[in-house]
Amino acid sequence: MMKDGKSYDNHRTRQKYCCPLKQSKNKSCPCNHKCWNNGKKNRGCTKYITLPYDYRLSIDRDCISFKKIYALRTEVERYNARFKQTGQECMWVHNFNAVQNLNSVAHIALLAVAFTAVITKSKCFYRSLKSIKRIA
Repeated sequence: MMKDGKSYDNHRTRQKYCCPLKQSKNKSCPCNHKCWNNGKKNRGCTKYITLPYDYRLSIDRDCISFKKIYALRTEVERYNARFKQTGQECMWVHNFNAVQNLNSVAHIALLAVAFTAVITKSKCFYRSLKSIKRIA
């Protein structure tokens, strides 16, 4: 089902979903849907879903684009948590170049841990910096 606009009536918002083959000129439905041949030019089915007023509740969490963005966000949060474990939030140096150098070393160390986890095909190394220190 594809999104096909919204309708606003009786103080509510409804999302319209329709069959992607609705405007198709084919005589038969490829999936043999019961609403395909209804005697009209526009075949297929149309469904309406009432959207809540809260924006968070109106997000479709089952769609592929949301899952891709959510996976990227959680990946960044995990990386930031690992970076925070390196102790780089309270710097003991005051020179800007020294801070940049320390941050670069911390990022290189995290990438080395990730690279080691990929090579050894083990996720336990990537989850903990202590386990990679045991190997070195």
